[in-house]
Amino acid sequence: MADDPAPYAGRDSFTFVHVRVRDSDGMVGDGFTGRFLAPEVASFLNRVGGEINGQEGDAIAAAMRRFNPRGMTGVVVSALGALEIALVDLCGRRTGIAAWRMLGGKRDNAPVHVTCGFPALDNGALVAACAAEVAAGAGGIKVLVGAQGRTLGEDVARLTLVREAVGEGIDLIADANCAWSRETAQDMVRAVDGLYLSWLEEPVRNNDAADLAALVVMGGVPIGAGQMEQSNNRFDQLIGAGVSMIQPNAVFTGGFNAAINAAQRAIAANLQVSPAGGWDAINLHWMCGAMNNGAVELHRAQARISRLLRPSHVLRNGRLWMSDAAGLGLNLDDKELARCRVG
Repeated sequence: MADDPAPYAGRDSFTFVHVRVRDSDGMVGDGFTGRFLAPEVASFLNRVGGEINGQEGDAIAAAMRRFNPRGMTGVVVSALGALEIALVDLCGRRTGIAAWRMLGGKRDNAPVHVTCGFPALDNGALVAACAAEVAAGAGGIKVLVGAQGRTLGEDVARLTLVREAVGEGIDLIADANCAWSRETAQDMVRAVDGLYLSWLEEPVRNNDAADLAALVVMGGVPIGAGQMEQSNNRFDQLIGAGVSMIQPNAVFTGGFNAAINAAQRAIAANLQVSPAGGWDAINLHWMCGAMNNGAVELHRAQARISRLLRPSHVLRNGRLWMSDAAGLGLNLDDKELARCRVG
């Protein structure tokens, strides 16, 4: 739509892989993974998907042992994560049970942090967008920094304007998408002192654990990371670095079980959990199913994806409320999905 936020992470920002599984009775389940190496992920799924049988947990574990015996990350993890999500959806549809209940059913709603502070917005539009989300009930907002050639000073000025507009009672998150060197990130930590950021998200290149640890010891600003990590070792490195907010995203990190596993490791270390990277339609299920607390990101740039998935959850007063629709509770627009298909 004309008012959808523009892509800011490359032309493939909104590319994703959709996998559909079908059982012998004709029941289907849908799964998804993100944009990275999407053609290769799709090729892998088309080649081996029919060879994977059994219940979702056992089937995925067996496939991981077969296709990824050395614990690499990348195509195999992304593909099998999408397949696991599809199998959970299929199981839920067969039994009539919502995925969030299958995953534990700990709560039926979660607060949202709304990503609405996009780089393309000028300062006035940025403030207006953030203020509108808060007025609608959002308890937190996320602003992207380190983008479109802005200086550190310009980013700090934008964050200051937003903080002044929304007040100190609202969570304000700055997301750098791994844009900076350690030194620049350290300058940012110093510069935002007094803005009461809830956390600074993925500030350094490659999510380098040593660089993140160097920011943590400075104090003042909590650090968040982990939305696209794909191994327990990497999450353990982030936890060991002292990252305050661990942010697994089931669509990127390898499915529901992988995200829950990472979250449980964080909780065992007395850290907080809040997924990032969008895909609330998927992440809401494991966050409400397996987690007693923690916010879910509502990414306004992904409105175009939500129109394709048509999830059944409801946004009300700054919280996403689950439904009891079977499986993932999606009502996919198959006609529009087909029109959007690439390759």
